[in-house]
Amino acid sequence: MQVQQDSSQDSNADAAQTIQALQQKIDELTTTNLALQEQLARKEQFTAMIAHELRNPLTSIISYAQILIRTNGKTGENGKTHDNGRQRANSLQRASNVIFSQGRRLARLVNDLLDSSNLTSGKFTLVRNTCNIATVVSEMVELMRPVAPYHTLVMDAQTATIIGNFDSERIQQVLGNLLDNAIKYSDEHTTITVRVWTTPDKVHVSVHNQGTSIPSAEIGLLFQPYSRLSAATMGTRRGVGLGLHTARSIIEAHGGELHLEPHIDEKQAEGPKGTTFTFTLPLS
Repeated sequence: MQVQQDSSQDSNADAAQTIQALQQKIDELTTTNLALQEQLARKEQFTAMIAHELRNPLTSIISYAQILIRTNGKTGENGKTHDNGRQRANSLQRASNVIFSQGRRLARLVNDLLDSSNLTSGKFTLVRNTCNIATVVSEMVELMRPVAPYHTLVMDAQTATIIGNFDSERIQQVLGNLLDNAIKYSDEHTTITVRVWTTPDKVHVSVHNQGTSIPSAEIGLLFQPYSRLSAATMGTRRGVGLGLHTARSIIEAHGGELHLEPHIDEKQAEGPKGTTFTFTLPLS
């Protein structure tokens, strides 16, 4: 009788262990399934954002290419142009500048995507060369002017010559991303200011816009890949969420730092309103 009771207890214990193991597997599968659903949702969201980001510059490129075609084709009697020569030249120049600038913007987006993959796989590299960082910054500001005709871009450089050993194309990629954000998240007819200055062993570059300041609670999301801020902060504007992540990675690969300047309370009388990102690079 005792043997049967012990056998029954062992059987119940085995059954309980089996049920417990099955429940653990179910919990694990449920967790995995939820994670996969989240990844799928993020992938779909990311695909939509990529399509949106590609569409805007492509629309500009196509539109201004059409302007070039129409302007070149505008001839009147005896083959003379209807437009004044200077107006025609200005129109051609602006169209060409926008096409070039938007092409560079697409290239930055593609580079951000590739860099994200390379950072994950450990294949990210820099190609350093001796360059004048003040010139690198100035050239990038000028490249961005055609795509921000309703913003005022101001460059404030402490000196015209700041020599360092940097990957100049990567630094322009960083600046392009910061300026893209500054333009995207500030109203038309506002000013975007780019400052360049040095301390004994570093060069500092900041990009300030007069848009909405980023809430302190959301600062932690800024440099995470594929992250998006709240609708209250972003409004209807959308982004891929790779620009700041890639920018910080590039700056850190140089031995520098990229950060958001401390938030200024809108009620304060002093201090710049809006958003300022600053990066530093070692000069030695």
